[in-house]
Parts: sequence; structure tokens; C-alpha cells
Amino acid sequence: MAEIKVYYDSVGETLTVWFGDPGQAGVCEEAGDDVVLMKDSSGAVIGFEKLNFTPTEQGKPTIKVETGVS
Repeated sequence: MAEIKVYYDSVGETLTVWFGDPGQAGVCEEAGDDVVLMKDSSGAVIGFEKLNFTPTEQGKPTIKVETGVS
């Protein structure tokens, strides 16, 4: 099963999500709307970062995960 890593930085106001190995990141590309895509050397997206992210409520953001039926 794949592992997803989610990091929230309240000081830098960023939300970073990795669904690939962060050590394989080779290129970062701005996608617009304060979103940066992290790609591996073959160009596959392995994560993204949302800049200027602030949860709507005080404290840490709540992350809900839904899985699809295979």
C-alpha cells in the first residue's frame, strides 16, 4: 500500500503532501493558485505544496482520507 505524507507548517503557512519518495524530487514547478508541484527525474508528480495555507479553524487542520473501491 502506498504511503502519503502530509506536513503542515503553521509558521510558513504551507501544506505539503507527498505520495512519492521526497528524496526523488528533482524538479519543482509552479502550477498556479499558490500550488507547487514536486516531480521526480522522469517528470512524474510525486507531491505538491500549497502556499499561504491557513486552516479555517484554530489549531491543526483535519485531514479526511477516503479510499476508492478496487
